[in-house]
Amino acid sequence: MHPIRGARARWGRDLLQLVEEHYDNEPLMRLAGEIHFDMPLSRADVEAVLRIYDRPAPRTVYLPCAGTLRHVAPLLERGCHELIAVDLSLGSLSAGLSRNVPSSVADRLTVCQGDVRDAGEVLPREGAELVFLGGNSLGDLTDPDGHAELIAALARALAPEGVLIFDYVGDRYLPGPGTLSTEWPEILRTADGDIEVLDRRTRSVSPLSGSLMSVLTFTCEILEVTSGAPVVPKHSYRKLIVPEALLIQQFRQAGLKLCNVGPVAEWSTYHRDRIAQTGDLGMLGEPNCWYRAVKDPQRSGSRSQ
Repeated sequence: MHPIRGARARWGRDLLQLVEEHYDNEPLMRLAGEIHFDMPLSRADVEAVLRIYDRPAPRTVYLPCAGTLRHVAPLLERGCHELIAVDLSLGSLSAGLSRNVPSSVADRLTVCQGDVRDAGEVLPREGAELVFLGGNSLGDLTDPDGHAELIAALARALAPEGVLIFDYVGDRYLPGPGTLSTEWPEILRTADGDIEVLDRRTRSVSPLSGSLMSVLTFTCEILEVTSGAPVVPKHSYRKLIVPEALLIQQFRQAGLKLCNVGPVAEWSTYHRDRIAQTGDLGMLGEPNCWYRAVKDPQRSGSRSQ
């Protein structure tokens, strides 16, 4: 794993706290309902992405916000030759390397820990044919400047006429006025056996002043059923919500032609059946849509950050 020489000072307290409290939170990865090591779901994601890509399998694929690297093996199985994965969460990348990445593919994968806005130094100068941003990660940078920097970085990562595909819930998962509270039983996998726990979450939305965008705030805590003791202390994480017309405009300004190609369930029998049978995918389920953005060949840009 390689570190990216990013300017850590600009990451911001909110982003570092999000990573440390939520994405680096090891017990969350051991919940039975979480998707970090869900290979059937990951293969279904990749099948849909390559259908949306609608070209021969790309030689080089860039995975920003790659998390636990759950899409690496399915992409290689489908004929992609070289993958570059970047994420700010060291815990997620380390867990993914140990559980989701076969040792036999190590020479075809470059894994880097750092901010995707600083990833130019590890990407091919000619750009990637396909950039796949999974897991509803577009909204992780909730300040408008950081969001604009993310879109610009994704555009720079693409080869001319390269394709960016990502999933995004947009404003289709908003709770309405007030705070929506939910809780459900879960299973925590441990070395000593399974433990029954309760997953409690809330979500609320607040507008960004002077903007059409808003911020969706979640709280999360995991409690043991028998004792009530916290397995995962209460913490919050946030997602930026951008109305679709504004999102299209933001991508156009970065030299990308963006299209919402439809709900995830329309592209995958697996997603459709799982949503219908269990409805356990939350924001990755029914309200989630795939987006396809193509880079203007006249906007080749620069790999430098």
